Amino acid sequence: MLSFMYATGARAQEICDFKVSDLCINERTASVTLLGKGVKIRQVGIPLSLAKVIQNYIRHRRIDKHPERHVFSSQTHERMTVSCIEEIYKKYVAIAKEKHPGMFLDNHYSPHSMRHSTACHLLEAGVDIVTIKNILGHVSVQTTQIYYGNGTGFS
Repeated sequence: MLSFMYATGARAQEICDFKVSDLCINERTASVTLLGKGVKIRQVGIPLSLAKVIQNYIRHRRIDKHPERHVFSSQTHERMTVSCIEEIYKKYVAIAKEKHPGMFLDNHYSPHSMRHSTACHLLEAGVDIVTIKNILGHVSVQTTQIYYGNGTGFS
């Protein structure tokens, strides 16, 4: 789930809404359909290796024949909630902080900070702002530029 969040720049709610039918794998490419804010749908390319991990996870859960099922579930619900994602994220940030305390500048990181990391790394890799806007599902480049900080990347 965390790799999926990073690869797609998805919002926590978009992770919750992700269904089996939203994964598309071809011979050499893979993409996902995300249902964003305002019921806006977008396609985001993902690494084929990640798509295969997700596909294996779907098979493991035995939901591969059920396109309407949500990929990520909680222990009690078929569909994961945003608060569940926040708890999982918090757990793994704590583990990472314990192992690498010097790599963390802030005390608190939310799942939304993963979107910021995705955007920053895309920018550092030379991806243009319009493409980043489309990946993040922003209506306007101006919204994407709000993330833009001091000229060296996204804040």
